[in-house]
Amino acid sequence: MTDLLAGRVVLVSGCGPGLGRAVAAGVLRRGGRAVLSDRLERVHDIGRELDPAGERTLATVVDVADAPDRERLVADVEARFGRLDAVVHVAAVDVSSGGLVDGRLDDWDEVAAVNVRGTLLLTAAAVPLLERSGEGSVVFVGAGASRHPDARFPMLTYAMSKGALVTAAWHLSKELGARGIRVNTVTPVYKWGPALEAALRERAASTGVTLDEVTAPILADIALGRFATDDDVADAIVFFCSPMSRSITGQTLTVDGGQLLS
Repeated sequence: MTDLLAGRVVLVSGCGPGLGRAVAAGVLRRGGRAVLSDRLERVHDIGRELDPAGERTLATVVDVADAPDRERLVADVEARFGRLDAVVHVAAVDVSSGGLVDGRLDDWDEVAAVNVRGTLLLTAAAVPLLERSGEGSVVFVGAGASRHPDARFPMLTYAMSKGALVTAAWHLSKELGARGIRVNTVTPVYKWGPALEAALRERAASTGVTLDEVTAPILADIALGRFATDDDVADAIVFFCSPMSRSITGQTLTVDGGQLLS
């Protein structure tokens, strides 16, 4: 299905070396054009790596929490490609950890500014182009922590922000559905990639055990016995960007190898 996204333009926010890059690569692999945005300059290197000639990509530094950046991004997409068919929201502040008592609830303002407010306002800015597409799609990236608390890795503030997006997706599926725009959520749980690997290695070092000893009990809870990868999650996201999901909206697809099973 190399032409699954032929002629379509997909905007990926938070296009760093993990899931964002995997989504952009998946879009290009299936014949689409990708807009790579990130608040760090690394996005330009990722763009050149994925599309050396720059014929099917636009890479730009954007802070989704900044209104002028959001407006410029949408204007640049229209100027470059003349259309926008899907927006994938990978951009997130995910460094906040801990619970209510021992965590950093004061991080909420920073986390929510990107994960919730920035995400929703970028969606709003993109609505006119998505509506013009005729089959517009918005994909939020959720988090297993929002519905499956793990005492080993408490992430209250981050989990709340991602839970808010699931609620928003339900409401937006009705509001934007009237404009022909679908809104869905793809939720990884333990997804193997730079962020998870770093967190597990940090826990192994802090507790004086090996990485295998940290991962073993987690893998024991996963039906398939392996972590989902960035590419696994990206494939699900690409599905929601494609015409194959044209009658699906307001849904949450969990990509976890069968860990939650409900």
